[in-house]
Amino acid sequence: MKKSLFVLGLLMSLSSLTGCNKKDASKLIKVCASETPHAEILNEAIKPLLAEKGYQLEVTTLDWTIQNQSTFDGDYDANYFQHRPYLQQFDSNSANYNESYTYSKLFPTAAIHFEPLRIYEGKSNATDFENNKQAASFEICADPSNAIRALDLLVNAGVISSYEKDSSGNPKEDTLPSRIKLISEEMLVANIKDYDYAVLPCNTALTGNVKVNESLPTESDEVKELRANVIAASVNKYKEDTTYKAKIDALTDCALDSSVSKYIKEKYNGVITPVLIDYRK
Repeated sequence: MKKSLFVLGLLMSLSSLTGCNKKDASKLIKVCASETPHAEILNEAIKPLLAEKGYQLEVTTLDWTIQNQSTFDGDYDANYFQHRPYLQQFDSNSANYNESYTYSKLFPTAAIHFEPLRIYEGKSNATDFENNKQAASFEICADPSNAIRALDLLVNAGVISSYEKDSSGNPKEDTLPSRIKLISEEMLVANIKDYDYAVLPCNTALTGNVKVNESLPTESDEVKELRANVIAASVNKYKEDTTYKAKIDALTDCALDSSVSKYIKEKYNGVITPVLIDYRK
């Protein structure tokens, strides 16, 4: 009899634990992100705010090339690594992703921070830039959205006068001057000393500990909203799954908190700037 009661009690305990696990799953938010600064912002600024709301944030650092597909497949509730033009390339619901922002797969819930592209020193010094810029060699990021940004910056800086795009709006690499090379993002820092200068995405420079020289050109604030990094979530699940929507809304509300803006300003000394725009409205 005692043995039966013990077994019954054990089964009830296991059942209770299972119920708790199911309840906890509704409060667990899984986000994939790039390491710097995205995972840092999530873990250090947003996670404590979510804990106050009763949510547990689980952040996984993941290669940026697979984050959208992994989120769309349901491995993660959301991701945080990209700007809207890059997201629209994945979504491909709009023929012209630079002008029309409609989403069928993933959508941006909010813009959190802006990472301006900058020109960085390679084998040449910043002091030589103005005199040598029209003959100097440059490496730029090969992915189309960052390549367009880099080429726009080079035009504005007087490095080149113009460049050509193909029918999809991507730069025509074969029409660029031979001194400008498109390099895969993961190889930019490793190859930086092979070129006079590099045009690097901000997080690439931070991850590679590349020193900023404020005298070299950088993107203007005019592109801040367009190129701000966003939290992206599933379109259909947000519309159809109330538990999922509650998670994403909690994540987004915390990301938009003024304390996150303060954290970004203090942590990155103005190299990365807060944006905080709510796209759910």
